Amino acid sequence: MYTCSLVAVGHELLDGRITDTNSDFIADALASLGIKVGLRIIVDDDLEDIRSTLNWSAVRSDIIIVTGGLGPTDDDITREAAAEAFQLPLHRDPEIEKAVRGLFRHMDREMPPSNLKQADLLEGAAPITARMGTAPGQILERDGKIIVLLPGVPREMKDMMTSGVVPILKEKLSIEKTRKTLSFTVAARPESEVAETVSPALAQFNKVSVSYRAQPGEIEVRLEDWEKESGNLARAAEALREVLGPWLVAEGDETLEGNLGGELRYRSLTLAVAESCTGGMVGERITRIPGSSDYFLGGVVAYSYSVKEKLLQVEKGLLEEKGAVCEEVAEAMARGVKQLFSSDIGLAVTGVAGPGAGNEKEPVGSVAFGLASSQESMAWKFRLPGNRDMVRRVATTVLLAITYLYLQGLKEAIPRG
Repeated sequence: MYTCSLVAVGHELLDGRITDTNSDFIADALASLGIKVGLRIIVDDDLEDIRSTLNWSAVRSDIIIVTGGLGPTDDDITREAAAEAFQLPLHRDPEIEKAVRGLFRHMDREMPPSNLKQADLLEGAAPITARMGTAPGQILERDGKIIVLLPGVPREMKDMMTSGVVPILKEKLSIEKTRKTLSFTVAARPESEVAETVSPALAQFNKVSVSYRAQPGEIEVRLEDWEKESGNLARAAEALREVLGPWLVAEGDETLEGNLGGELRYRSLTLAVAESCTGGMVGERITRIPGSSDYFLGGVVAYSYSVKEKLLQVEKGLLEEKGAVCEEVAEAMARGVKQLFSSDIGLAVTGVAGPGAGNEKEPVGSVAFGLASSQESMAWKFRLPGNRDMVRRVATTVLLAITYLYLQGLKEAIPRG
C-alpha cells in the first residue's frame, strides 16, 4: 500500500480563519485508489518551514501533495520552497504564461507582472491545467517519489485532483488494494450508546474497521474495508442495519431531511412547522431538499407567548400555568400550525435553549416536541445536552427524526423523555 503526506500551506489555516477541508477531500480521493494518508501537516507561509516539511515528508511517504501557496502574491512561495527542497531549478513555461496572459485579456484586465510567476514549473514537472483559476498545479516524479503541488482554493484544487491527479496516479501506480466504505446515519442517539450497540454486532468482522463522527443529534457510523471481494463489508452492513433498527435514518449520501421528504412525497402528505427555541432551523433543514415545496407548506416562528396564543391558538391559561416548555403546549402548537396552514401534519418544538431559563419553569436543555395529524396528536419531552447552539441543533434533528419514524408507522419506537 502506498502512503501519502498532505501538506497544507497558509497562515490563515494556522490561525483558524479557514479550516483545511482540502485535505479531507484529497484523503478520500486517495483512499479509493488504495493510497493511505499517513501524515497531514499545516505549515506557515515561510520558505524554510515549507522546505523542511517537504524534506521530512519525503522520507516518510511515497507521495507528497501540497495545497496552497501557488498564487501571485509575495507570500505564495510553495514553488520556491519545493525547488529548494528537491534541489531543482524553476523554469517559466511559455504555454502556461500564454494561458495566464490570455485569461486576463479575456477579463479585459491588465495583468500584474506578479502573475507571471504562476507559469514557473519545477524542472521535470508536468503542469496540471488550471480550468478554474490562474494557478496551474504540477506533478513531479523524483527519486521514486511523486510530488504534487495544487492551489489552495478548494474549487480549483478539487477540479485538478479529480481531472488531473487521480487519473495520473491510477496510470503510474500498481494498486493492489482499494478502500471500500459505507456510512450510516443514526439520529437522536448518543455516541456512546451507538458504539455499545454496534461494537458487539461487528465483532466477527475483524477486518472491517468502524469509526464514528458525532454531529448535533446525529452519529455517522462508517465501515471501512481494504480487502478485495471479501464480502465482509456487505455482511457487516446487514448486521449494522439490524442492530440500529428504526433510528438508522440515512445511508451513504442520503440525509434525514431528504428521507423525510421522500416519505411525505410518497404518501402525498403536506407539512407545516411551528418553532420556538429553534427559530426557523427546522424549516431550513426541510427546505434544503430540492422540490420540498411539494410537501412543505410553511412555518411559524412563535417565539413569544402572545404569538403562540394568537396565531397558534394555544390557550393563555395553559401558558400561564405550565409555561411554554411542556408537552401540552407543544401538542397545541402542532395542532394550531396544522390548522393555520391546512396541512396534513403539523410539527412543533418549544424549549429552553439557554444560557438562562428566563421566565420558563424548566431547566436549560428542556425541549418539548409536538406532532398533529388528521387522526391524532401527541407530544414528547426531552432534556437535551450542550450550550444554546447545541440544544437548538439537536432539537431540530430530534423533531425531524420523530416525524420520520411516525410516518413509517414506528411511533412506538420513539422513547418518552
